[in-house]
Amino acid sequence: MEVVRGVTCTPGFLLLGAALVLLDGEGVLPWALMAAAVHELGHYAAVQLQGGAVKELRLTISGGEMTLDRRRPLTYAGELAAILAGPGVSLVLAWAALRLGEEGWLLAGLSLCLGGFNLLPVWPLDGGRALLLILSGFLPHDAAAAGVRACSMALGVGLLAGGISLLARGGGVTLALMGGWLLLCQLRTGKMEK
Repeated sequence: MEVVRGVTCTPGFLLLGAALVLLDGEGVLPWALMAAAVHELGHYAAVQLQGGAVKELRLTISGGEMTLDRRRPLTYAGELAAILAGPGVSLVLAWAALRLGEEGWLLAGLSLCLGGFNLLPVWPLDGGRALLLILSGFLPHDAAAAGVRACSMALGVGLLAGGISLLARGGGVTLALMGGWLLLCQLRTGKMEK
């Protein structure tokens, strides 16, 4: 098994990490980090099991981004399996944590949210990457990327609007922040690569 050749942390990741450490009065952060690490290990293991290699792991404000070594390419099906392995492992971890009883509820909830959120068909989440890969099997890449971008924008706008509506009714700000973040991702995202 080959280890990742390069691991980098962006300033945004470090800033978010510092803010979370300062704001975490309930001790949630270690459990969230465990859920995120297991999620990324799911991706990594799927790549390794198929003979692929991870060239770089970038830790960004929006999570981990793995760059595969193109000298050891995966098949379309293999790449799709590697993309979906992260959310799949998150959902398995949520199920396993629930089996622990009350002690595992926090980890189960965090893993379920992480796995479910990443399945949204929005670029650059796992669901958006999977959708791009699937559409690229039927359409030219540019048409597939345009379809994923349209889906991503629609979901981002929908989540933002729903979040603002909830906020106006006295609800929390989380949904609006997620919708806004997903829209910002669309604005800053360059060309979508398979």
